[in-house]
Amino acid sequence: MLNFIPKEITSILKILTPLELYVAGGPIRDALLGRNFKDIDLTVPQRAKEIAFDVAQKYGDAFIPLDEEEGVYRVAIKGFFLDFSSFRKGTKTIEKDLLLRDFSINAMAVPLRDFLETSPANWPIIDPAEGQKDLSRRVVRALGRANFCDDPLRMLRGYRLAAELGFELEAETRGLVRELHPALARVSPERINAELLALFSHQAGAIVSLMAEDEILFTIFPELLAAKGVAQPSFHHLDVFGHLLLTLKSADAVIKEPERFFGPQALAERVFEEILADPKKQAALRLAALFHDIGKPHTFAIRHRITFYEHDRVGEEIFWQIGRRLRFARKFIKDVASLIKHHMRPFHLLREYRAGRLSKRAMRRLLKDVPDYRALFMVAMADSLASAGPDKEEGLEDLLASLFWEIYAFEQEIFAKQEQERLVTGRDLIEIFGLEPGPLFKELLEAVEEARAEGQIKTRDEALSFLTHLIKERYGLHGT
Repeated sequence: MLNFIPKEITSILKILTPLELYVAGGPIRDALLGRNFKDIDLTVPQRAKEIAFDVAQKYGDAFIPLDEEEGVYRVAIKGFFLDFSSFRKGTKTIEKDLLLRDFSINAMAVPLRDFLETSPANWPIIDPAEGQKDLSRRVVRALGRANFCDDPLRMLRGYRLAAELGFELEAETRGLVRELHPALARVSPERINAELLALFSHQAGAIVSLMAEDEILFTIFPELLAAKGVAQPSFHHLDVFGHLLLTLKSADAVIKEPERFFGPQALAERVFEEILADPKKQAALRLAALFHDIGKPHTFAIRHRITFYEHDRVGEEIFWQIGRRLRFARKFIKDVASLIKHHMRPFHLLREYRAGRLSKRAMRRLLKDVPDYRALFMVAMADSLASAGPDKEEGLEDLLASLFWEIYAFEQEIFAKQEQERLVTGRDLIEIFGLEPGPLFKELLEAVEEARAEGQIKTRDEALSFLTHLIKERYGLHGT
């Protein structure tokens, strides 16, 4: 038996054992690999909807139709999910149903009673496509051309599974993708983005490079085609597209071992803990790494050298278009686009830092503009690692890490405290200076906090005096 399945779920499933029910697909695969899971796929010859609805009514928190056309229904029970499906049309046995699935490693099943009462080592596994052999070989193998044609999303799922499991995609399967990938265009954006989020929440660099070789990457992200063959200045050793792929691979390395690039293990793990524990934040970071220079093909120019002026701003706009097309959540798009927009900021600050001119005002502005500055520096680190041209400065990654810790110390020791304990507020601007609420408020309050960060003012009285002079001199206004 699988000890990590909640007892409540096991009790519910035992009630269903008189029915002809099979546990199929992912749970069997993951159990054989020693992986935990939070959803159980249950396959029944027919009446999946009725069974699922009845379970939801008696024991569940919610009944969710996942795919009405295919007859797949989910019952949510305290964070665990039971997914019910009927045998696919035209099939009358579990073996035939399994052969219509996507990949051999997902085409295994175990009768529900055996699943509950015996250990995986003793399961009587129904395995018509020899999925167990592919599990041992660590290979993702498609069950046939028709299976991809029936649901083109399965092609993208193959790469996602390879990334998630650390498996290889079988050569014939990749050949089918190269032939059939244009059909992915007819799949709904919502289904595609769900697979992409899962893909980019894992080590994705090597798999995305394979997707580029097999051309499915450009069916999903046609914007990347423009980056191929775009030359870069001698700071780089690759064209723009090659650099984007290598930056994604480097982001994988930075996420996996931040201490390797930023310093002491215990401190780095704690400082980057929120990112390391959140798959969606990791997906945003990896997508930002892949698209950070997507604006370069559109801003390429040769003056006395190759330039890409405002490529960061253009890249931000392009990712907004991508995110909307693929129906990503607005906040997720905003998070990725912000990292793209600001990805050069650490390098701009680095010039000031190296020269000993890094001001508290500049650090404060970065923290205000990019609250998720930790992710920004991880993208910058990956960007630097993926650049190896002859004119790249030696030791750049060490300098980036040193700059990061300088900004982190400022945030912890000064910025966070000032944000919590403001010397003046908008109410003061109204009651003391007689100003009307508007955009000017933000400018004035920010000016006070910047002066405070620089040590020019420390007390409320000093802040009010500072404002009196500022309002008069900069804006020609007089307080009451």
